[in-house]
Amino acid sequence: MNSKTSFNIGKVTIGGSSPVVVQSMTNTDTNDVAASVAQVRRMVAAGAQMARLTVPSLQEVEAMRAIRDQLRADGVDVPLVADVHFNPKVAEAMASVVDKVRINPGNYVDKRSFKQLDLTDSEYNAAVERMALRAEPLFRICREHGTAIRLGINHGSLCDRIVSRYGNTPRAMVQSALEWVDICEHYDFHKVVVSMKSSNVHTMMEATWLLHHEMARRGCTYPLHIGVTEAGNGLEGRVKSAAGIGALLLMGVGDTVRVSLTEPPENETPFAHKLVDAVNTLTPCDYTIHDNVMEYACDEPDWDTWLAKASALAGHAYYNHRIKDVKLINSRFGKDECAELEATILQACHIKMSKTEFISCPSCGRTQYDIQAVLSQVKERFSGYPGLKVGVMGCIVNGPGEMADADFGIVGASHGTVCVYEGKTRLTEALSVEQAMKHLEKLLKDKMMAK
Repeated sequence: MNSKTSFNIGKVTIGGSSPVVVQSMTNTDTNDVAASVAQVRRMVAAGAQMARLTVPSLQEVEAMRAIRDQLRADGVDVPLVADVHFNPKVAEAMASVVDKVRINPGNYVDKRSFKQLDLTDSEYNAAVERMALRAEPLFRICREHGTAIRLGINHGSLCDRIVSRYGNTPRAMVQSALEWVDICEHYDFHKVVVSMKSSNVHTMMEATWLLHHEMARRGCTYPLHIGVTEAGNGLEGRVKSAAGIGALLLMGVGDTVRVSLTEPPENETPFAHKLVDAVNTLTPCDYTIHDNVMEYACDEPDWDTWLAKASALAGHAYYNHRIKDVKLINSRFGKDECAELEATILQACHIKMSKTEFISCPSCGRTQYDIQAVLSQVKERFSGYPGLKVGVMGCIVNGPGEMADADFGIVGASHGTVCVYEGKTRLTEALSVEQAMKHLEKLLKDKMMAK
């Protein structure tokens, strides 16, 4: 018999039969307590039921404590989540401060340097055992304080050990998650949330679905946080998010969600709530398929709800039936608007690529340049190249990994500068944004001439 785990994170219950929880993440410098508190308040006012903040080093620990205390003094009791990468000591320090600690198994002990590791089974197992021993203090502190842990598996930062054995695949993401689920259970720790993030809708869905079924087979399903990472902004970001998140929700998978947009974080939650509400009104029977074309007709008057419904159903139809096209009908909107939505859905699902594909992270306190402005510039200059993939990433945590299959990209460095990448290879030292743009233009011109 399968057990669906549920528990409280702060005052919010997740998992089991509880309603889907919508969360978001700040992009302020966590050391700027006043700015972070103000942004969390805006996020909560916009509908965030959980707020995540980056804690890149021990320097931010006291700032997080001050942020928590100020919010609680102001009557804001939203659960707070610390986003930790690379440093177990930071996670351990935060476990007594916040309601949930998010760690990335790809870099908590292991690392990603794009190297092939030919490990024997005994060497591989020894690495997992070292990882488990290093994680024990975190579980002990979390248990003492009732703190939850999110295992945040990211397609762009799977460690070399995992990728070398399982490839850079959804199956590799599942393996990474299950190793850590086993570690949690070994230490009798069960207040666990798991997420399987990718900028590719299909990869994110496949990894999440496989993990859901593997946990069910084992007899214990932990809550799943779902979202398409580096989704972008505007229509493209919302459609990509809705296609992945909405389709999984239609399949009965997902306990918490985040729509990751390269926009102010308070923009994320209103659409996320509309998406969750829209899915609650849908069933897979709402669309039809003729000659591999999904057809969906609905006179929904609200544009965001309309695109949420259409994108969720299209994501479901593509994942389950491998459709080749989408036909949308809504008398409340013009043919051109419906045609643009169709093209954007097809692009998001990688069915038909009619323009440049952009991946861009929503940014966080690790980002030290104006990523929203730079994304707008990049889209303005490079949108007219179907088949081209360009990344605009905030920092090195997930940037190079998520961009590994991109043609070119920009990754934030420090103090307003960025580096230019071709695929996973860094081509430049830190440049100004304008220098990076000129470098990208030359690379693209050379690429076009070479064809």
